[in-house]
Amino acid sequence: MRIGVIAVLLVVLVAGAIAGRSIAAWWFDDIGNLALARGDSSGALALFERGLVLKPDSRLLLEDRGRALLDRDPAAALRSFEQARCGPPCIAEMGDAEARLGNADAAVADYLDAKAAVRLAAVVDRIAASGGYEEAIALEQALTQRLGDSILLRADLAATYAKIGDLSIGAALNTPARAAEYHRAAIAAYDRASGLAPYNEGYLLSYATAQAKWGDKRAAKSAFHRVLALHPHQVDAERALAALGEPTPRPSR
Repeated sequence: MRIGVIAVLLVVLVAGAIAGRSIAAWWFDDIGNLALARGDSSGALALFERGLVLKPDSRLLLEDRGRALLDRDPAAALRSFEQARCGPPCIAEMGDAEARLGNADAAVADYLDAKAAVRLAAVVDRIAASGGYEEAIALEQALTQRLGDSILLRADLAATYAKIGDLSIGAALNTPARAAEYHRAAIAAYDRASGLAPYNEGYLLSYATAQAKWGDKRAAKSAFHRVLALHPHQVDAERALAALGEPTPRPSR
């Protein structure tokens, strides 16, 4: 009987010690993130390391340690993100580390794997700024394939198509000989974006404007009227309709 009681007490003590270590590790992560938010990456790193002494396999602490290391030691940050294995967030952060290490192709591959639309868009903007519109458009098109038809990713997919539209217009200016081809691509991309996000006034206005300039004037008029249905008296839509000789809806009395 006495041996049984002692065994139970030992189990309770061990369990309490393990729980205590977990709580302490979580506390170091929490205050470490507060330090990181204040811009104190050195202090944050020290706290994350103390947490990892208690829980060396903590994915949360490994990821946060990587974030603290990212600017000062991107190679070490990359290793920490790889150890964390926290799925798309860590893969995107691996891309950030690769970018800082000058491994642009690896960074882009990570962003595509993570479906990190915002991060990829920043890379694409830099590529387009140097005149690489074809490469930039190809990367965004590759992202549309990764995003697929998921309802949860529909907003990112719509934004990606809108980005393709913007890049296509830039490509038309950069390569006048292929302007007609790029303008058709822009119209198609904006159409897809507005179809995925029918209440996004910006995408619809971009589609209507592109149709008015380079495509079907009737489709442009219809789209501008849809803009006004979303946003009555939207100035750009009213002006565009007036330029197309189309009366704008009058307010009801």
